[in-house]
Amino acid sequence: GSIQPLMQLIKNSKSTDLQQFEALLSITNLASYDDDTKNKIIAERGISILSYAMFSSHEMVRRAATESMSNLIPHPDVMKHFREPDQLKIWVAFAGEFQENFECARAAAGCLAMISQDPPIALQLSKMKTAGEMIANLLKCGNLEIMHRILALVLNLSNAGEDCKKFIISTGSLVFLESYVGSYHDGEKVKDLEFDQAEERLMNVTIEIAKEIIRKYTQ
Repeated sequence: GSIQPLMQLIKNSKSTDLQQFEALLSITNLASYDDDTKNKIIAERGISILSYAMFSSHEMVRRAATESMSNLIPHPDVMKHFREPDQLKIWVAFAGEFQENFECARAAAGCLAMISQDPPIALQLSKMKTAGEMIANLLKCGNLEIMHRILALVLNLSNAGEDCKKFIISTGSLVFLESYVGSYHDGEKVKDLEFDQAEERLMNVTIEIAKEIIRKYTQ
């Protein structure tokens, strides 16, 4: 019974940014519970309401709406929504805005990493010039959390057939990844970066994914 009033708050133009943000946080948490809860959110026009909230003028509302949508994956209706090229373009654009809105970009990049396991979505992404630019930019952005998500996206695309592999080659990602692995593969240079333990672990994860991607093209 709590989902309907929360959705009303999110879509009501008279709600304050804080009310919308708090309602979106609740929906984000509820969406991660189980399929039954995802069904209830979607039955309350969740996809269209959350998509609309992603364009709020308030940064925190945009981020929370983006995270809420991500948590509805892999519901079939949500996957169908993401297979629309115009919807994918929006998420690619959000992921690319990491300097302007880091948390929103991180959520969008994480979402793209998850949905790119779906072959039709992977193929759609491989046809988008903006997706190629976003991948090239974010791999070099210097933030490990975003890089980790983009590497997962690149790995999924590298597993999705020859057209997607050609697309990844066209982004210049392999040249960058070979250089990245070449510089940090033995772990010595990682120590020089003065990372804390969590960052060092994440860096090592990114190196392993990069190696796995490179193997897809050298076997």
